[in-house]
Amino acid sequence: MPSDNTEQIRPDAFPELTKAGDPALRLVAWLIRNGDLRQFEQRTGLRLPPKSPSGGGPEVHLPVVIRLDAGQSNAQVVDSLADRFGIPLAYRDAMKHNTELKHATARLPLGRANALRDGSTDDLSLSVKDLRAAKATQVCLGAPGQPSRKRLDLAAINVPEDRVYNNKALSGEKVIVGIIDDGCAFAHVDFLKQRAPNAAAQSRILYLWDQGGTGNPPPGFLDGVELDKAAIDQALAANTSGGYIDEEAVYRDLGYPIREVATHGTHVMGIAAGTGQCVMGAPGVAPSADIIFVQLPASAIEGGATVLWQHILDSAAYILARAQGAPVVINISYGGYDGPHDGTSPLEVGLDEMLALPDRAIALAAGNGFEARCHASADVSRNGTASLRWIIGGQDPTANTVEFWYDNTSELQVRFSTPGVGIDPAGWIQLNQSTTPITRTSDGKTIGYIEHLPGNTGNNANRIVLTLNATDAAAANGVAAPAPPGTWTIGFKHVRGKKATVHGWVWRDDAGRPRNARVRQSRFHPDDASPEYSIGGWATGQRALSVGAFNAATEEVCRYSACGPTRDGRNKPEIYAPAEDDVRGRGVLSASARSSRPTRMNGTSAAAPFVTGMIALMMEYALKYARGHPVHLTADQIARELKAATKVGLRVNRRQAVDKRIPLGKKQKDVRARLLSTEKSDFIETMKKLPQ
Repeated sequence: MPSDNTEQIRPDAFPELTKAGDPALRLVAWLIRNGDLRQFEQRTGLRLPPKSPSGGGPEVHLPVVIRLDAGQSNAQVVDSLADRFGIPLAYRDAMKHNTELKHATARLPLGRANALRDGSTDDLSLSVKDLRAAKATQVCLGAPGQPSRKRLDLAAINVPEDRVYNNKALSGEKVIVGIIDDGCAFAHVDFLKQRAPNAAAQSRILYLWDQGGTGNPPPGFLDGVELDKAAIDQALAANTSGGYIDEEAVYRDLGYPIREVATHGTHVMGIAAGTGQCVMGAPGVAPSADIIFVQLPASAIEGGATVLWQHILDSAAYILARAQGAPVVINISYGGYDGPHDGTSPLEVGLDEMLALPDRAIALAAGNGFEARCHASADVSRNGTASLRWIIGGQDPTANTVEFWYDNTSELQVRFSTPGVGIDPAGWIQLNQSTTPITRTSDGKTIGYIEHLPGNTGNNANRIVLTLNATDAAAANGVAAPAPPGTWTIGFKHVRGKKATVHGWVWRDDAGRPRNARVRQSRFHPDDASPEYSIGGWATGQRALSVGAFNAATEEVCRYSACGPTRDGRNKPEIYAPAEDDVRGRGVLSASARSSRPTRMNGTSAAAPFVTGMIALMMEYALKYARGHPVHLTADQIARELKAATKVGLRVNRRQAVDKRIPLGKKQKDVRARLLSTEKSDFIETMKKLPQ
């Protein structure tokens, strides 16, 4: 560890951004100032054009999430800010009838490209200042996220093959299943209405919003291309011959490319709502549900799913707006490890706000972090110290971030040591230190950034964020240098108040389409990492359900399925669903992007759509048959009944138990009480709890 000196609090370079409260936004400001455009692009998904020899170049806007605190006037505030800050008017319209809704997305003016290349952050600071003056108390960039049959798996959650309950046949009819994902194979037969041999094909997709497209954004939003059912049906008719649909031609005609057979969004959609009409196919849980799909932008997905908060929040708002009051359940099989893990992140609160009205629900994948060494914690006694070790790989092409939270009943100081490189600051960093560059003492080049500030999510906690540059040689420029790979030791010292428990999460950085994606993910040291609290950072909300994964053949919790609790002590996930249906754990059968090639998918990404489909059946029954008149279920009621009806019987994973690569004390059996605070979903028992 470095010498035992305490760093003086350094001047805040971006006070307006500090007031806005988001470390990712402050980091972007430093990257602009330091000319680190490679990391700027990785963090934001924005690629600046070459410097224009004449003029200032195009205006650049950064997608963000904002929180408005103007009370009943929030809709009016959106109206007044919409033009300058690109706030979709769909939020204004939603706020008029949902008074709980405070979060919206916006596009923050950063200035012209030439000025950004010259290191100017003036427009960024001014934009945030003006937003705050207009009652925007938070401005957040967010963090990276990734995609976390005669069906043996349906029987495993007690869904009858004919889906008959109480003499009523259920299929999800008149309920909308919303899918937020990547890849919608809408020409696939599993997403067409069943038809006679010579009848025209009709899509079950009511709307598809491709957020990365251009030319026809949906009403109330600013970007992307929207396709409706009529356009899809027309393309299907134009490319059908002798009853055969040329799927490739349909996608080509509508300008929506399907690049891969193994398309994540199509798998998820098939599990939740596929009809099973394709050869060797199998129906999903709600095969007659209507579907609204949002395609996340390729610019975010291909780079490793850079900041997705804004796209996820817009997606949910769009689906609810297009549903026009119909019952809707949204599936989000994406997630990350970032955040306070107590349900107070802006993304989670924004989603929960949308669920304030009845006939709405959201199912989220709990995450695949159990063995990822993404979480670690340390107890810091009064006047004591503690430390955690963070391992960064060599030749890593992307920056790495670790985030720590502890209750503000304590005050700590933090410092860190590198693998053999002298750094500044080297001493104990105090609370209230804003984002500060970490430089090499040998040449003054920046290798990362640190901050230690009170959190502003309303959770009465303090946050430490440490970001390191990529370790590959390409991270070098005039100001920045690659961070040294190896083991970084992060120390904590108690200063005042109660003893503290520090929880840390490494930001997820392990996916995306590039082949070298696996080399990206940094991890805690095996002896320091803990599988408890590994629940995904987006999956700890109050109203949105999180779903863990089990193997339907062995009745074992999947070895990767994330473990609770939340940092504030709530048990998560609320429920388990199948993600594997054979003893080898290959996954569950799901639709691929080509009708003739069903495939398998595992992970909590596969478990969540089972619950999404179940909720669609619950909504259908409640609205059609319960008590002889429609019953409008709330998200809280749906979660309560699903949890109360879980079926006991899940076991810890036997292969995981004997895996010598996993240290003793870090296996499923060692945290069984936390891992199995809930059990597997049971459709029939859940239905019995609804109004009959």
